[in-house]
Amino acid sequence: VTVLPSAADGREIAAVQSPPLMQRLREMMNFSDNVMAESTGREVAAATGHPHSFAGAVSAVLGALADAGIDTDAAHLVDSSGLSVDDRLTAETLDGVVNAAAGDDHARLRPLLDLLPSAGGSGALSNRYLHTAAGRDAAGYLRAKTGSLTGTNSLAGIVTDSSGRVLTFALLSNEAGPTGRTALDAFAATLRTCGCRT
Repeated sequence: VTVLPSAADGREIAAVQSPPLMQRLREMMNFSDNVMAESTGREVAAATGHPHSFAGAVSAVLGALADAGIDTDAAHLVDSSGLSVDDRLTAETLDGVVNAAAGDDHARLRPLLDLLPSAGGSGALSNRYLHTAAGRDAAGYLRAKTGSLTGTNSLAGIVTDSSGRVLTFALLSNEAGPTGRTALDAFAATLRTCGCRT
């Protein structure tokens, strides 16, 4: 908290300063903080001259993705947190974001990869990938963002395969219940075993 000079009526004014954006983004990604995701969308709106509203944030975020060459034509969002039952994203769009961050054409997106939770190590993935042989083999080599609502699960991220290539993936399951998350984890862990063999 910074104390600013006194107001005209003699009261001191205190200014609260947020932690740096990267720190807030790391917490948002690691702990799936929906309120922070929504407020970050509003920050993007403010920075790009859009209204500070749900619609303004969505327009600003989708615009930023489109500027990075990510296909958002099939995206329908009404908030930046992903909590609305009316939000729709395709696996192709999610993978486009991760692929852009991992590729060579948009270096400014590269820090996104470092924000992704690590399988068996951090955030929402800290207790996942520890209970099967394939999962344990992927731990430390797989980073991904989770998404969970009732009956719906998603997982989007990167994995280094057995030949050292970095693969991107985006997986979605609908109406699968708790087994949906397990299936996505198993599928993503299997990607670790891809690669050229001699």
